[in-house]
Amino acid sequence: MNVLRCPFKSRQASLSCSCLNLTLRICRCLSVSEAATALRPFYFTVHPDLFGQHPKERSINEDSLKKLHQYIFALRKQENVPPTNLTFFAKNDADKDQGLSHIKVHLASTSIRDTVTTVLTSCQLPLDYINTISEVPTSSKTKVHHGPDFRDIFAGRKGGEAFYRKVEKLNLLSWIKTNSKISRKKSQESRDYSKDVKEITGRLKKMVGVRAIGWHTNWGPRRFTACLTSLEKVSENHPIVVKKFLFGRNVVFTDRNGVSLSGEVCLNHTDVPQVWLMRLSSVPAYDAVIERLPYMEQELSRLLCHIKIRRRERHHIVMAEEYEVLLNKILNTMRRNQDLVRRMFRSGDLSRLEMVVEGSSAPLTLTNLGQYLIPVSMPGSMIVDFIAKTQQQAEERLKDAISLKMIEDEVIQQCQDKLGLIHLEKDLNISPAQMTQCCERLMDNADEITTYMEGVRVRVTQYYSVTDDGLVCIPWNWEND
Repeated sequence: MNVLRCPFKSRQASLSCSCLNLTLRICRCLSVSEAATALRPFYFTVHPDLFGQHPKERSINEDSLKKLHQYIFALRKQENVPPTNLTFFAKNDADKDQGLSHIKVHLASTSIRDTVTTVLTSCQLPLDYINTISEVPTSSKTKVHHGPDFRDIFAGRKGGEAFYRKVEKLNLLSWIKTNSKISRKKSQESRDYSKDVKEITGRLKKMVGVRAIGWHTNWGPRRFTACLTSLEKVSENHPIVVKKFLFGRNVVFTDRNGVSLSGEVCLNHTDVPQVWLMRLSSVPAYDAVIERLPYMEQELSRLLCHIKIRRRERHHIVMAEEYEVLLNKILNTMRRNQDLVRRMFRSGDLSRLEMVVEGSSAPLTLTNLGQYLIPVSMPGSMIVDFIAKTQQQAEERLKDAISLKMIEDEVIQQCQDKLGLIHLEKDLNISPAQMTQCCERLMDNADEITTYMEGVRVRVTQYYSVTDDGLVCIPWNWEND
């Protein structure tokens, strides 16, 4: 067996795993999220994205990583797992292609900790993080810290204790007991309307040729059905006009009128149909804007040493003309700072990094997923300086996000199956590490909560809520009784 001398060993040994903040201890000595953290150096070495020029080895690594995850998840479910042999390839040098090393890993342990240790030691990788985790299992009822206690905050103030008593501290079990019936009732009402939505949408597709119709507001399905009915009446009264401007397009009912960044025709659900009809005439004018946007993004990438420009997954609809204005502002800013860019980034290559253009009120920040959020109001010198100082940190977070995402998807599916959920999703501001922790804790408490959560849709976020269509929202760091 060839033993890999990992090119990342010296660097990874010094990496701090605290950035992932995976400190939760649940019924095992090593949770799946902690296993993901411990395997970071290994992912950085064998990840398929590193083998674009080696398709055969890339395919083998993808298959072996999938088998490794299945092995770990089977141990997590306390299943009997037969011994497994895995094969990986890794580059001998991080910067130069000097051939590939062939790694064989034999898995036969019934412990997640021992399995991770076997993988790391097979590749001569450090065990620093593994050694920091206690081998004594702690209770699955471990309380998650949510910040300072209200008693501490209001201590010494008049009426502070009385204020504390008024604060309702929610826990998942008691909350879901109260709200599961509400969720199911609203879900049933939503399903009743969904039949009407499907029928009206089908008629509109035939009548005016729309590609798809969506809904992006906080209002419930009853409002969506009313908007569809109004659009159908307008289409019946003005079929030629509506077909001219909506044929082959996606329509979204939202809080604004116009065309979105992705080319969707947006209709304000609070407007009367006559206003929609007048707004439709301006839709073709946005086609040129949408065609210009990719070229503007390419130019911005060039001005910043080929950094990747990403469009952030939306929390709300972003309009095409607004995004064009933002791009124009930051393009002008970076053009004035090209001398500084050349001095700060002598290699001239930031293609491994990702950047998102944000509005003027957004903060200049590096997200947990490794993406730069760049407000257009920020001076170019501050943007360049910030990227230069955090470049290495950004690369590490991007790699972390890739490795954790591979595990997050499997944890979500496993949790959905165990609790009998119809659907399980998360808000965009919930990191893969937080989602993985949440799902593991849900599975550990399945005996108590399955009765109330079976057959519902769940979104992991920062708060408790039941939406108009019956979607149950729970905080990722929910508390036990």
